Amino acid sequence: MMRPDIENGAGQGATVFVCRECPGGADRLERVRRALSGTGCDTRPSSCLSGCRSGASVAIRAPGRMAWLLGPVTEDDMAHLPEFMRLYRAAPQGAITDARSLGTLRLRVLARIPALP
Repeated sequence: MMRPDIENGAGQGATVFVCRECPGGADRLERVRRALSGTGCDTRPSSCLSGCRSGASVAIRAPGRMAWLLGPVTEDDMAHLPEFMRLYRAAPQGAITDARSLGTLRLRVLARIPALP
C-alpha cells in the first residue's frame, strides 16, 4: 500500500528529510508533509542533519539530482515547498538557478551538494 505523500508518482524518487532532533521536529515533519501532500514526495524524519546553527533543517534529494539542505524552514516557508519541488524536478540535475518564486525559502539554503554523475 502506498503512502499518501507518494501516491501520485510525481516524486520521481524525490525524498524530503526533516530533522527530528531540531526543536519542534515532529510538528515540522507533519507541516512539511501537509505542505507537500499531493506532490509525490516521500517525506521522512531524519536524525540530525547538522544544520544546527539555523535549526529547523530540511534536506531534499533524488537520484541523479543535486541535494539541498535548507534551514531554518519556518511556517512562512511551508507554502513555498511545493514550488521548490516543481523547480527541483524541472531543473537539470536539480540545480535551481532562479529561485525568486520561492519567497523567503530561497534564503534558507545552507548547502547544495552536486549530483553524482
